[in-house]
Amino acid sequence: AILEPTLVETVACMIGTLLNEALHETVHTAGVPEEAAKAMLFGHIQIALTNALRGSNPFSEACEIAIQYGKNTIIKDDWKKIFDDSELDGVIAKMLKLDAVKR
Repeated sequence: AILEPTLVETVACMIGTLLNEALHETVHTAGVPEEAAKAMLFGHIQIALTNALRGSNPFSEACEIAIQYGKNTIIKDDWKKIFDDSELDGVIAKMLKLDAVKR
């Protein structure tokens, strides 16, 4: 349950939907042409994931500042609570439409 749903669905799938929402806002709110926005996002996402997950090429100092701004603006300070057993039980109960998970 730590791997799925927590790591994969709660984190990775949520980030995927956040990227899609950000792409939508870039196109429909900021007015960037869709082709340009997709090309920029898709072209940079592999590099960003490689740098973040493999550490093969550190982010620039300016990028680190933007990363911290994004974390502070988008992510709640207590987000790591999703790995607590009680939180995990709660999300599994919601996913399975149960009143509670019994151990």
